[in-house]
Amino acid sequence: MLNTLLPSSILPLAQVTGGVGIIDDSVQQLEAVQQAWDARWEDIFASSSGLYLGINQFASIILVGAFLFFAVGWVKEAIERGIFPALPNVLWVLTIAVLLFNNGALLGSATLGIRNLINAQTQTVLQVQVGEVSMLEALNDVILSQQAKAVIQREYAACDAQTGQAQVDCFIRAGERAQQRLEQEYRSRGFWSAGLQRLWGRVQQISQQVEQVYQSGEAPVGGNPLADILVGTVLQTSSQALAEQFLKGWQWAFANLLEMAMLLTGLIGPIAVAGSVVPLQGRPLWSWLVGFFSLGMAKFSYNVIVGLAATVVVAADAQTSSDFGFLLLISILAPVLALAIAGGAGMAVFRGVSGGVTRLIAVGTSAIPIPR
Repeated sequence: MLNTLLPSSILPLAQVTGGVGIIDDSVQQLEAVQQAWDARWEDIFASSSGLYLGINQFASIILVGAFLFFAVGWVKEAIERGIFPALPNVLWVLTIAVLLFNNGALLGSATLGIRNLINAQTQTVLQVQVGEVSMLEALNDVILSQQAKAVIQREYAACDAQTGQAQVDCFIRAGERAQQRLEQEYRSRGFWSAGLQRLWGRVQQISQQVEQVYQSGEAPVGGNPLADILVGTVLQTSSQALAEQFLKGWQWAFANLLEMAMLLTGLIGPIAVAGSVVPLQGRPLWSWLVGFFSLGMAKFSYNVIVGLAATVVVAADAQTSSDFGFLLLISILAPVLALAIAGGAGMAVFRGVSGGVTRLIAVGTSAIPIPR
């Protein structure tokens, strides 16, 4: 059911214990998107691509203009207060020069390293045990259960248009085919979670109920008494299918838009660094770091929110009954909450970091003997 559950830049392929391969074309698509984003980051920041080179050239122009303002201000401060009080600004300029040296090679490596660190730490957190299972194991269970449910729904889809005994026979044959596919595509390949086991039992239960209700060989008057059981479990209304496709598209767009935003923020790093030469109260470098870190926090928060929700679904044994609600959570509610957390926590963290750096510089400067 879920073609792209999580941001491809964060999570690896979902696998349950004993899993040895890729079970679905949607998972192959997820892996392809993951590799494509990784390749873009590597091409841009690790190999000095033309795009990053062009941005660094533009940053060089900004650097020249900013350095003129810095030089005028530094000379004035050196005349009024002496060279030593103005020394921190010189050290700051040297730091910027090192970051932008060789077309921003060091800055590009640092940007790529921060992104990879955020991804690695998110993966580590998702493997932490929450209750009886880790968040990643819970996600595996939910993903596999909902993929299997989609497989079963495809088997039963043709039965919805039939009536009478033909529909009864179709339901029974569809149940047999669904069980066979679950055996071939999941159990035989090592993908068998608690959610799949319950889904397997549900298919057997439906087949038995169909046989019991229609054992006379004729459909009862007044409609299908199994409609409430079949719809949402093995059958899907057109409105449900349309809503799920919309939510899946929305989630896919959010995941890739978040990755694109982080990539573009990383690209403007040289411009922010070059503009930080001017000794102003709020340097663009800190604003850039706040933005980049906040996007990383959004990715981290989003995956943790989804992971925690999956553990609740698994603990409540609702892998196959809460699929629409879970999809609503990961496509709309989790992104809103993750962005809110990132906006607040990211700013708070970096305000503390920048304040600490400022105090550290002040302490270091006070330790330098300044002639009177």
